[in-house]
Amino acid sequence: MTPIRIIVIDDHPIVRQGISSLLSNYREFALVGEADNGADGLNLVQTAHPDVILLDIRMPGESGLDVLAAILRQQPAARVLMLTSFDDEEYVMTALRSGACGYVLKSVSDDQLVNAIRAVHRGEKVLSSQVTDQVIRHALTEQSKPQRPSTLDEEEIAILRLLVKGASNADIGETLFMSQTTVKRKLRPIFETLNVQTRAQAAAEAVRRGIV
Repeated sequence: MTPIRIIVIDDHPIVRQGISSLLSNYREFALVGEADNGADGLNLVQTAHPDVILLDIRMPGESGLDVLAAILRQQPAARVLMLTSFDDEEYVMTALRSGACGYVLKSVSDDQLVNAIRAVHRGEKVLSSQVTDQVIRHALTEQSKPQRPSTLDEEEIAILRLLVKGASNADIGETLFMSQTTVKRKLRPIFETLNVQTRAQAAAEAVRRGIV
């Protein structure tokens, strides 16, 4: 049986050591790399070819959410499991909207973490029981809001193509012959349609959905 290749991106050595110790008890898993910051984590994703990525939220430099977006820009099919101590609704929803396969708190048991990794590897979505209520509550709130049409027009797709390429607002304006103020105004409905909050998330979601 080919083991599930896993990398851990977390700035706490004790967390990485604990995960390494846990995974060593299972022949089905292979820990193929660790990183203590986002930049090294991104490099590791490219070189280690993991099946599952365990990613913390708060780290020095780039946050885990920024790293998540960057990973999915590079590898839209990557399976990322957020593993963190923070259960803030904003973190949870931003991670899931950005394409994370799951959101698990570090307080879970060893068996729960192992099962979460297996589930993510199978292509399933995973949530800690502590954050499930937040997701349900958020979904119910969103249902009660008037929804913008879910389609994007040609101009919005053109803006997204440039976002994915890393273009700034000035670059987008110059290419599409509009002011930076107009670009900012046009980004807002794009974010609403994609259900994201940042440019990086919009780019990642556009790639994930196959829009660009």
